Amino acid sequence: MEPTLVVIGISLRTAKLPVRERFLLTPAQKTEALSFLVRSDAIDEVIVLSNCNRTEFLVWTQDASEAANSVLRYLTRTSNLKLVEWSNFYRLVGDAAVAHVFRVASGMDSAVFGESEATNSVLSAWQQAQRASATGRFLDALMAKSFSVAGRVRQELGAASSMATVAEATVLMCRESLGDLRQKRVVILGAGQMALSAIRELQKAEIGEITIVNRSWEHAQQLARQCKVKAAHAESLWEQVLWADAVVSAAAQRVQLSREELEVVLRERKDKSLVIVDVAVPRTVDSHVRTLAGVSLFDLDDLCATMDQHELRRSLLPAAERIIATEAAGFRGKLLMESVLPTISSMREKLEQICRQEMDQLNEQFGPFTEDQEVALQALSSHITQRISAALARQLKEMPERPELASVIQELFQLENLSSEPKLKLCD
Repeated sequence: MEPTLVVIGISLRTAKLPVRERFLLTPAQKTEALSFLVRSDAIDEVIVLSNCNRTEFLVWTQDASEAANSVLRYLTRTSNLKLVEWSNFYRLVGDAAVAHVFRVASGMDSAVFGESEATNSVLSAWQQAQRASATGRFLDALMAKSFSVAGRVRQELGAASSMATVAEATVLMCRESLGDLRQKRVVILGAGQMALSAIRELQKAEIGEITIVNRSWEHAQQLARQCKVKAAHAESLWEQVLWADAVVSAAAQRVQLSREELEVVLRERKDKSLVIVDVAVPRTVDSHVRTLAGVSLFDLDDLCATMDQHELRRSLLPAAERIIATEAAGFRGKLLMESVLPTISSMREKLEQICRQEMDQLNEQFGPFTEDQEVALQALSSHITQRISAALARQLKEMPERPELASVIQELFQLENLSSEPKLKLCD
């Protein structure tokens, strides 16, 4: 067995939205997961990342297979994961796992290429893991490196601001379905940042009329004043939908628009078509709405498919992948070398201790020595210590993937168990 990084998870690239919704974790659930996993078999350090795009477990372990089993047991216990569903989860090990983390932190694996929100999400997950004492020298070093890589990707490519956003894709969906938007009416559900972004893009498209509907009337009014649009009470939701050409849901709660209720409204709308774009995760529009005649429903997966076709994204990916490959090369080896540094330090201390003891015995048997003799003997002792420790340290550094070498040296020199040393923290 050798220490390594393992990433286990699902993402928008590997699992449809209904699957990602099932395993989306709240902040409280992420704290619970960290507490459970850091005490589980074969898991030395762990970070839990969960957002609308992915749910992933970043694990530093001495046994990749057993660590994966620990994650499987957790998901089975908390999310009723079936073994047949386990195939939805990718399991990346070693260099592939390192490159994946760099890719995620750089926003290369997000719906919006290079978005800063991806980096912020990784940072928040790391900070939460640190507060739970679930990380140490290895994952801390990995995170620090991943943010450095994200900075390099943005600096060298510098085109994230030109990429299609979720809000832009929303407007594109509306325009493709409705044509000219200048005389159209749109209802916005929610009053958060996503709702604000959608309103801004719709205003750029010169949409005819925008009305905000939110559970909190105060928040709806506040956003309406900020954007100079209308606001309506939540109780009037279906009245607003009755006259709307499009509904954009960016709300933070589960199903608001059900199939049964919408079917009643559609009968009053006659043959007027309705476009619904649900950008929320979990979704706030009943997926069965798709079966209703005259309704075009789009969710985040549909928007992601649109953004993936963006020409700039496709042109930047090869250059970004080259940066990731360069940065990932050899980094896992550096992480592994970190694991032998405590052994090297303790070994040198032990050799110095042995030499001091031998020098004391030599002085008792054959001393006292002259000052010149003392200096010569000390120099000889230091030289021998340096030669032995340097040779062994070189072997450990050149072959960090063979942890049994460190174990042999620890046993040979009767070093203390080094695995229980305090975890290092790179930031709070």
